Amino acid sequence: MRSFTPPTTAAFAALLALGCSGTQNEIRKLQPDLAVVGTDGSPDLVDLGDVVIPYTAETTFQVLNAGKATLRVSDIRIEGDDAGVYSIDLTELEVAPDEAATVTVGFVPATYLAYDTTLVIESNDPENETYELALQGEGVDGPVPDIALSSGSIDFGTVAPDATATEFVQILNVGDGPLIIDRIEQSGSGAFSIEAGPRTGGEVAGGGDTSLIVGYTPGADSGDSAVFTIYSNDPDEAEVDLIVVGNGGSDDEYPVADIDCPGAGDVNPPVRVTLDGTDSYDPGGLEPLTYTWSLVDRPGGSVSELGSTIESATTLFVDTAGDWEVELRVTNTAGLTSAPDVCRFFAEPQEQVHVELSWDTSNTDLDLHLIQGGSSYFDSQGDCCWCNRNPDWGTSGSADDPLLTLDDQAGYGPENIKIQEPENGDYVVKVHYFEDRGGGTTTATVRVWLGGGTSPFWEGSKVLTQNQVWDVGVVRWPDATFAEDNADPYRSERTSCRTSAAP
Repeated sequence: MRSFTPPTTAAFAALLALGCSGTQNEIRKLQPDLAVVGTDGSPDLVDLGDVVIPYTAETTFQVLNAGKATLRVSDIRIEGDDAGVYSIDLTELEVAPDEAATVTVGFVPATYLAYDTTLVIESNDPENETYELALQGEGVDGPVPDIALSSGSIDFGTVAPDATATEFVQILNVGDGPLIIDRIEQSGSGAFSIEAGPRTGGEVAGGGDTSLIVGYTPGADSGDSAVFTIYSNDPDEAEVDLIVVGNGGSDDEYPVADIDCPGAGDVNPPVRVTLDGTDSYDPGGLEPLTYTWSLVDRPGGSVSELGSTIESATTLFVDTAGDWEVELRVTNTAGLTSAPDVCRFFAEPQEQVHVELSWDTSNTDLDLHLIQGGSSYFDSQGDCCWCNRNPDWGTSGSADDPLLTLDDQAGYGPENIKIQEPENGDYVVKVHYFEDRGGGTTTATVRVWLGGGTSPFWEGSKVLTQNQVWDVGVVRWPDATFAEDNADPYRSERTSCRTSAAP
């Protein structure tokens, strides 16, 4: 599937300039002026490329108004014998002067052919009332996953209250392409849980299988039922259900847990977030509900815990970048517990430079340093560290100044330093083992994020003892690169921004 890259500012400006190229009298007519940016910036092509059958694909193109009056598009349609394999999300639109609108084109190839047709735009542009683009894509053969279960149900039989039984099914890939398990959602009773298996992001090779292990811990002997829905990239069967019952099953309506979960790009670490479960409810009105929160997963290096595990809302200090997962179960006044609602979010640094330090011992104090090029270690102005948390660097206000947002002194970390918009230059990353209060030899881990993203640009570890320095490497900006320093740790000659005496 092809992706669409919007025009650059310069390209957009050039297109808009087309509407200003006429005479002064023409400008005074206040006419619209239609322009199109298609695949790879082309004004006359929308190409969806090769699409493996039976997958679908989509791409976008932009309709720009380079004129001085509102552009009114009265019709966008696809003409030709192959029009039926394509779709458009907009057929009419209005575009103000110097603005643009995005149109999405879908493609569902029916067979292994090239589908070449025409996309027609009709508007009130007096110079170009009918605008045509070539529209093309091709259905091709390729590996495709195909999900199946060794059994569509599990019956746990009789299990004593508060005891735990486990059973499993095999998730099979009977296709030849890799099967990606996107997620597994649960409804019904909360007495069941996934004990092991591909909860999220699991992959099963073509012709392979993996086990999904389910646990059952009844709170009473009255019976329970639940459904696990498995979502995957199988193009024909994107979701399959696994039905589970215990102690004879149940027709009860279970309460429903509901977390107001942060969205993509909403969490910039370190930050405290509130997770609200007050939209949880019981279909039969058996309220008030009781709440049980649990922190299922957090990134390596984090030491955070939930602020509360029993209130309707809880807080979580998101101290590191990466994947986080929180679950909520609610119980009604009849003692029935819901399936968990799962809140998964990715904490993504929004600053251009974000450096994290964590370590593996308690009763130790390790410190992160970010040093401006040309400055020295523990320089009172050029070294951002515990004794100079927010030095004034550069000339463009606070955006180019580093900030030590976390300084941990009790062990494990994390410590974070970030720069929103760094000035061009080099920035040296160091770690100092400041104090050993009984933790002993410690492994420090540093992760460097450049320009955000869903994974660190660089990650590495080093074993240190008290008063050793690890020269981690150098961030180079605006290249957005990191050069690792492979030198061995060495003894620090300084321990403070205010003294040169070594301990």
